Amino acid sequence: MWATLIVKRVTSFRRTADRGKSTVAEYSTSLGSKHTAQKSEHPNNRMLQQTIIGSTEISRAHLTPEIRLHLLTPNCPLYHAPAPSTANGNTTFAEPFWSIFWPGGQALARFVLDRGDELLKDKSVVLDLGAGCGAVAIAAKLRGARLVIANDIDPVACVAIGMNATLNDVRVRTSGQNLLAKPFGTDQTADERFDVIFVGDLLYDEEIATVLETWLDEALRQGTSVFLGDPGRHGLTDKLRRKLRKLATYELPDNVRRENYGFDTATDWIYRTSLRSAYPLRIFAVLEPHSSFR
Repeated sequence: MWATLIVKRVTSFRRTADRGKSTVAEYSTSLGSKHTAQKSEHPNNRMLQQTIIGSTEISRAHLTPEIRLHLLTPNCPLYHAPAPSTANGNTTFAEPFWSIFWPGGQALARFVLDRGDELLKDKSVVLDLGAGCGAVAIAAKLRGARLVIANDIDPVACVAIGMNATLNDVRVRTSGQNLLAKPFGTDQTADERFDVIFVGDLLYDEEIATVLETWLDEALRQGTSVFLGDPGRHGLTDKLRRKLRKLATYELPDNVRRENYGFDTATDWIYRTSLRSAYPLRIFAVLEPHSSFR
């Protein structure tokens, strides 16, 4: 099965950084949407939308049923099909990580929906790094963030994120830049400086975790709050764990467990360089009574 092949890579897959285009667009589009895209991430955007619609199902079968998403499910013929060939140049479903709502993203989106009113208070600009299907970005927008940027180096993911945003009647901005290739804050304008960064499911190996750690350390130094979600992949090293403080652990639904080969929970952490040093006491005062910090 195609879906089995992609999900088997859950603990070891690596995205190719240079395949993303350095374009930024604001998306809340789908067929029949009342919103209009300001810029296209893909030269055949309308055709791509039709392909996504025809190959996925609108699903609520995850930790955040409040959010509807175009996902690959067992009800989709492609889920049971052999891995698609890219010989004809069609790479839409070559590595469609955007069509899976990964466990770490589910946990983060659940946390944002439950605690977002307090978590995002006075936090106007949010980055969802490695956004995939865009659920965390959508959750942040639903909880009142002024500007939400969903970043993914796959241009197809950026289109899918826009479609998912439309399903939930919110507007998010998408970015296809490889943000980790440059020091944190490079090229940011004053009104786009990130107040909060959410990172779901990027700890798929130690190499990316090392790059991410350096980038996030600089984000903390500049005053950005950082939250991570992951089920416990290879990139969650002992060194990195020392910079994490646990917020909550969520039991994954049965269908998510089956598709993720042994992961039955996913955990959210707040990231800090040392205990409490990187965050105002107000953030801890808001979160700590409701969390299982350790």
